[in-house]
Amino acid sequence: MHVVGALVNLLLILACIYTMTSLTPADHPYAFLAASFSLVHGVLGVVRSFANEPDECGRTFMISAIILEVIPLPLANIEFYLVSDQSGVALVHGLSLIPLFYDMIGKISEDWDSSTETLMDLALLGNIGSTLYLAIKDGNHIYFGVAATALLARYGGAIVDSCNEGLSNVVETLGNTGILALMTYALTEG
Repeated sequence: MHVVGALVNLLLILACIYTMTSLTPADHPYAFLAASFSLVHGVLGVVRSFANEPDECGRTFMISAIILEVIPLPLANIEFYLVSDQSGVALVHGLSLIPLFYDMIGKISEDWDSSTETLMDLALLGNIGSTLYLAIKDGNHIYFGVAATALLARYGGAIVDSCNEGLSNVVETLGNTGILALMTYALTEG
């Protein structure tokens, strides 16, 4: 399992490198921000894969995982809407990051409430719906892939974990890798 975790996190790191070399921070700051957070999470994941203690970087990795549950799709949507003819909608996707802060505060202080999880799910589903709307409106099929990958990243891990315990992080990391790679491809080819 350690090797699989390391390989999946290396794929995430490669997707981050692809994003950071293909896009500039001046032209696509939100995509670059998503890649930066993902890069740190990927490096933490590789370190955890080969650590002697199973809880190495445990709290930091948990916070990083919480961040990656939420930010890749809204930041990708901001980029997608900024290059579309509806750039005013980009702000709404920035506001959808607010539930992330409430969830992080709750999990850090161990005063977690399930309502923040519901709020995060609603924000994510709203972002997926928005991505699908833009995919239909602009006729960009890559956006459909981004939406499907976001669903995989958020809910695929739980489904796979019910069949084979311990693989949820692998599926979530692969989903985030796909979001970054498809976002970068859509922004560079579009």
